[in-house]
Amino acid sequence: MVSRKRKTVGFRTEEELADAVNEIVNDSDSDTDNIPEFSSSEESESESANESDNERNISTLGPSYKQINVTPTTGFSKNDHQPRIPPFVDNPGVQFAVENETDVMTYFDHYIPPELIETVVDQTNLYAQQQIAKMPCPVTKQTRSEEWKPVTVIEMKKFLGLIFVTGIVCKPKLEMYWLMRLIFQTPVFPQKMSINRFQLIQRYLRFIDNNAAGTNEDLLYKIVPF
Repeated sequence: MVSRKRKTVGFRTEEELADAVNEIVNDSDSDTDNIPEFSSSEESESESANESDNERNISTLGPSYKQINVTPTTGFSKNDHQPRIPPFVDNPGVQFAVENETDVMTYFDHYIPPELIETVVDQTNLYAQQQIAKMPCPVTKQTRSEEWKPVTVIEMKKFLGLIFVTGIVCKPKLEMYWLMRLIFQTPVFPQKMSINRFQLIQRYLRFIDNNAAGTNEDLLYKIVPF
């Protein structure tokens, strides 16, 4: 395309503006005439070259799989492949008997048994004592840990229940669950536990004694017993 310098000259009349537009359009049409056209033979040769490149990039997953045409740029297959899903032969639904099917705590105690709750309570209280003992004495009034009192099994169940609710009622920040404004409030949270108590339990929540664990190389050692 022929380059030309733009002149910053204003148009006095509409006729001058129309003449300038026509001149630009005519120049652009003349530039398109210089674009080379490919013949059908050249197009077929380029297509055959692309097909040969694709054949070299074909990958096979094994003797039981057919050759799959894979696009070299994306790696995705152009052909649909039906996965082999084994049939489900077990019995669906709850596989244990309950005395009262309407009692929610019956299902809760089955998946999170009381022994587990007691272990979490013991380890949480132990960790809280260990951390508070490391704090400088006397503990300042601004430190929330001075309000700590041992957590109980009932309180731990309330804490876990509120954790489950956060997975259903999602909010941007934890503090918003305790807001009292009508459009934000979730009454079950302030009714069951204060935000300070919730955050204290969350801070000291533990499942295993850190001191007894030592320097274990397994990064999952804190939950392996469960």
